[in-house]
Amino acid sequence: MSTRSPDSMVAEFWRHVRTEELPELSAGPRSKVLETRSLNRQLDQLLDGRALPDESSALLRAVALLYHDQHDPAHDLVADRNDVTSAFIHGILHRREPDYWNARYWFRRCEMHSAYSILAGNIARWNGPGEPETIRGLILPGSFDPFAFVDACERHARDPVNSPAVSILRKIQHAEFEAMVQYLLA
Repeated sequence: MSTRSPDSMVAEFWRHVRTEELPELSAGPRSKVLETRSLNRQLDQLLDGRALPDESSALLRAVALLYHDQHDPAHDLVADRNDVTSAFIHGILHRREPDYWNARYWFRRCEMHSAYSILAGNIARWNGPGEPETIRGLILPGSFDPFAFVDACERHARDPVNSPAVSILRKIQHAEFEAMVQYLLA
């Protein structure tokens, strides 16, 4: 991956990891996700021989595992780390459990993470006329508000999975995963 552009590395990651259905706001599990052993084999093939720091590889693995609803193995990869990126992933994990208080704790530990500006830029492009107010409340000037997102997820936790608000929140959550991968592969 070292001689390839970050965009091509991100695209390759998602070719291996993307699922037909976006992750649910809750823990899942969804159908058609890979179990831990199969996903780890795919990730081994993807990451083998790539010039990535060990920390980036471990965090990419945690993102992929969490994306595939493998919460315990993802948690094992970030639980003992003290860096802001692990805290970000940890926040997503606890938000999906759902343990909203704990998610807020972890997001406080990574305020102003660089992935927030990536995410805000991506979401801002969706925020045109007719987009629900839910999206508008998540964007701060040049950044994303993870606390407003936790609040929105909590507010809509009992809504049907196919409701418009939940569908948009799942799309935003997917964009959150994409922003984290972009950040880790930059």
